[in-house]
Formats: sequence, structure tokens, C-alpha cells
Amino acid sequence: MTWADVVMAIVKIVVMFGFVLNMAAISVWADRRQGALAQDRVGPNRAVVHVPSNALRVVVFLVTAIVAGIIAIPMWAPARGQALAKLTSGVEIAILVGWFSLLLLSNHVRNNGADNALDELVASVEPRAYFYGGLVFHLAALVLVRLVPAGALEGGGIQWGTGLAGTLAAVVIMSAGFYTAAKLPDGTTELRLAGTLHAIADTLKSTWKEDLRPRQADKLLYEMAPLLAMIPALVTLAVIPFGSAVCFQDANHNGELDFGELFAMAGAVPESGVCGAGFLTIPLQVADLNVGLLYIFAIAGTGIIGAAIAGWSSDNKFALLGGLRATSQMVSYEVALGLSIVGMLMIAGSVNLGEIVAWQGQNAWGIFAQPVAFFLFFASVVAETKRVPFDQPEGESEIVAGYFVEYSGMKWLMFMVGEYVEFVFASALMVTLFFGGYHLPFLDNDGLRIAIGDSVLYEMKMNHTAVTLIRMVGFFGKTVLFWFAHVFVRWTLPRFRYDQLMKLGWTKLLPLALANIMVTGLILVGIDGGGPGVQKVVTILGDLTQAVVALVGLIGAVAFVTWLLEPSKRRRLVMGTAGRYADNAGGVKPTEMQA
Repeated sequence: MTWADVVMAIVKIVVMFGFVLNMAAISVWADRRQGALAQDRVGPNRAVVHVPSNALRVVVFLVTAIVAGIIAIPMWAPARGQALAKLTSGVEIAILVGWFSLLLLSNHVRNNGADNALDELVASVEPRAYFYGGLVFHLAALVLVRLVPAGALEGGGIQWGTGLAGTLAAVVIMSAGFYTAAKLPDGTTELRLAGTLHAIADTLKSTWKEDLRPRQADKLLYEMAPLLAMIPALVTLAVIPFGSAVCFQDANHNGELDFGELFAMAGAVPESGVCGAGFLTIPLQVADLNVGLLYIFAIAGTGIIGAAIAGWSSDNKFALLGGLRATSQMVSYEVALGLSIVGMLMIAGSVNLGEIVAWQGQNAWGIFAQPVAFFLFFASVVAETKRVPFDQPEGESEIVAGYFVEYSGMKWLMFMVGEYVEFVFASALMVTLFFGGYHLPFLDNDGLRIAIGDSVLYEMKMNHTAVTLIRMVGFFGKTVLFWFAHVFVRWTLPRFRYDQLMKLGWTKLLPLALANIMVTGLILVGIDGGGPGVQKVVTILGDLTQAVVALVGLIGAVAFVTWLLEPSKRRRLVMGTAGRYADNAGGVKPTEMQA
């Protein structure tokens, strides 16, 4: 291993762990906000940093200039046969940036008022008009670009057509950046970064809190329990692939990655994704293990010990009860959790997560191949992470916060970080097993290719770096989507009784998981014995599932943005008994607060 390999490993750790830890911090804020909305009370504030506006303007300018250069400069480079693809990319990027800039500016002006005539002009158009107009412009550009003769784009060794398209995209990006910088108020600007500053704020706050320990507690076990609760949740992230393998040129021909080669990524890779001779393959995975899933279950199982010894060592009967509940619950649901994914392993033929993701990219996502297994896995993983409606180990109304009731300060924070990292990791694992991991519909290793069976409807070659970045964004975006599902479930379903919880795991989920394994085996035997005709039908069905995912994704994006653009209406979701009595009696008479 060279020092360049060490640098790449550190980068991958920072990307994966940074994302998960930030999502864990945002999860705390999201849970509190959902609770405030449900109970009609004031929600939590996000951590804020006051940054000088001039410094922020410089940052915005530099970022937009760098992004514009990255897009525009490659567009002027000669590349025979790629003129049409580059022209399409430049035009689409220009439309995308202009579209979202107008949409965000319109929403900002409607919420904060207009500063100039341009703001008033932009706000005079409904945000929905910008949104649907952007969709129309995107579709029209795809058609119009195809009408331009490929030979007309090239001249004198320079593809002037693609260069102008890249320049147009750069100008739109720079204009949006300049206008954003100009909109910043003088003095200081409040920077919240969508709640990602909570991780730093909570850590600093908990560091200075008093650390208490019961007098009769077992000192060694009491200190070890928070570590055993948090470390397994973080270590399991190492085997999650968050992007496709990256190809670097082996300029020194020594078979090892050197520092100079870190900036020499391959321009393009074949459809198979194999880097080929003269290139080095670096997986976007902290540890590429052949036994990835077995590693996850082995390490994640040690988290049970953390809950058990926390309850035992605290010298508290409520903590002991919570530890016993957590231990029996997690052991019970690990059985159903492990068996629920066996069907997916039978289809993919491997326990390596990278190979499972590759199989889904070549065939169909796991949600289509194993729909029953997905629902079993989702129910089991919610119970395994001790989230509502399966939060009996921490039920405040019954056992006063459960097994970590005697912990405070940083030790309490480690328990909470471990719990929230667990369910962010569960979302990432769910995406990896059932939703294609980093794969997106019709996005192959060499570019965009829309095909049903042997019929290719559209094809556009793309740069290896662009494909890699898009896939990374796709993986993290899908993880955030399932993270939101976990948060939503917490404030939707009521808590089960403990006997109902155990009965669900042993008498419902476990038999269904075994039945799914048997049915999967019968179907695989039938497909293998069906001959080439059946294999071709299965391939076409796999391509159709990608079309379904692309269509559902587009409809979902339209519906989500339309919902965001709807004016918010505040209404009470939950009203207590006293509130209903007061309303029936004619309301509460407001009076001045007494001393």
C-alpha cells in the first residue's frame, strides 16, 4: 500500500462518515421538529453561525467560477464523435441552472420581499410556471439539438458548437452566483447549512456537560457501554459501496497508485466498467470485503452487548429492564432480518455488497426481484434500530428512557449518536440491497443508454468523472429518501405492546422470511430450466423496471416540488383532552400572566 492509497482511504472515510454523522445530527433536529408539529408547539432552532457577508461573497464567487470552469473548459477540447453529446450536455446544464435559479429566486422574493425591479419581475410569475416551463425546455432542447447536423459542430479541430454550449452554461452559472452574492445582506449572514452544524454544536455542548455516574455502578462496564453502542454502528459503514469503481491511469506502470496519478482519472470507461490495461481500479468503498454482509451482521451484533451491559452496570431497575428488553428484541429481530435478505443473496449469488449492487445495475433493482423481502427487511430493521413503533427498550412512559437513563454528557451523546447512525446506516444498507445502490436508471458506466431489450432508444457517452459523481449523488440522495421514511414512521404509528412486538417477529416475520426463501428457490429453478426464451423475457422485464423507476422518479420529483410550492397552512394535528373541553366551552379567555 502506497501513501496515495492511504490518502484515498482517508478521503473515502471522510466522505462516508461525514455524511452519516451529519445525517445523524440532522435526524435529531428532524425528530424534534416532527414532534413539535404533531403537538402544535414551537420547534427547535437550527444551529447558526454568523459569517461576514463579504467573506461569504468571495466564497460564492470562487465556487461558481470553479464550477463554471470545470464545465466550460472541457467543452472546447476536441473529441471526435462526441460533439452531439457535449452539445446536449451544455444546453441541458444551462437550462437546469437557469431553471432552478429562477425557481429559488421566485420563492425567496415571495417569502422575503423584492429588493429591485428584477425581483418584482421574477416574482410576478407563479413558481409552478417556472417549474413546468423548465421541464418543457428540457424536453424541447433534447429534440432540437438532435436536428443540428453533427458535421456542423466541428471546424478547424475545435468543436465551436460544443464550446459555445459550455460557455453558455458557464455564463448562466456565473450570473446566478453573482446575483446570489449581491443578494447577501451587508454586515453578517446567518449560516445554518440545513442543520448540518448541529453535529459540531451538540458535540461541543455535550463536552462541557457534567458527567455523572451512580455510586454502585460497575465502573469498567459503565464506561465501556457507550463505546460498544457507537463504534459498531460506525465500523459497519466501511463495506457500503457509495459509488462505482474509479479508474486511474497507471502512468508509472508499476501497478501501484502514486500521488501524481490521483489527478489522472480515465476519460471514459467501457460499458462493462472494467478499467482495462494501463489503469488502476479503486472501489469507492472503505473496505471491499468478499464477505461484506457477514461482516455487517457480525459487527452489528456487538451493539446488543452495549445495551445489555449499560442496563446491567447502571445499578438502576429501569435501566436493567430497558437492557433486557433491548437484548431480547434485537436478538429476536436479527433472525428475521438475516433471513429476509437470503432471497436476494440467492439471486445475486454473492454476499459481497459491490457484486450485489452490480447485479442490480445489470438486471433489476432488488425491490422488483424481492418485493416481499424488502418489506420484511424494512420492518425488521426498524425494530432492530429500536425506532417507534418498536422503541420499547426506551419507552419514556414505561421505563424512563431505558438502558441509558443513568448516562449524561458525552456518554449519553454516544448512545444517541450510535442509535441515529444505526438508522442512517440502515437506510444506506436498504438502498444497497433493494434500490440499486449507486445505480440510476439507464446510466451505464460509459454514459446514458436508454434501451429495452435489444432496441436502443437513446445513447449518449459521458465522461467517467461525471458518471462517478452522478452515481455518488444518486446513492446519497436515495439514502436521504429512506432516512426521511424512518423519521416519518416515528411520528405516524403508535407504540406496540411488548408481547405484540415479540409475537410479530417470531410468528409473522420469521415464517414469511422462510416462505420467501422457498418461493425464490422454486422461481430460480424455473428460470434456469426455461431456456433462452425465458432468459430474454426476464431481461426485457428488467429493462422495463428501469423505465418504471425513471417514470416514478420524474412524477415523484414533480409532485414533491409542487407540494413545496404550495402555500403552507398551519393547523393543529393533535389536541389534548383539556384543549377539547376548552374549545367546547367557548375557548380560553386570555389574561395577563401573573407573577
